[in-house]
Amino acid sequence: MSTRLHLPAVEAAVAEAGGLTAADMPLVQLVRVLARQVDAAGSAGPSTRLAAAYLTAVRTLMARLGPPVGAEGSPKLAQLRAAVRVRSEPVRSSRNRTHRRARP
Repeated sequence: MSTRLHLPAVEAAVAEAGGLTAADMPLVQLVRVLARQVDAAGSAGPSTRLAAAYLTAVRTLMARLGPPVGAEGSPKLAQLRAAVRVRSEPVRSSRNRTHRRARP
């Protein structure tokens, strides 16, 4: 079984990315280096610090790449956000107010 799982995944994500600029290349290189180190750790697994650094770098890169879009359209989170934007303002109940008018 191959322990080289992370670097090919990073390379696939970078290859599919359309919006990367020259300013993103240091982040891409960092993720590649960390992926190589995680792969080199083998079955023993990476150290806690290496794993944390790798996961943080991958999250940052994925945030930079934007949400994935499938063949059916936007991802579920984007669909939920759109539904929230469409929904009208909630009706406020007077029972939920924390202050009341002073009586004359």
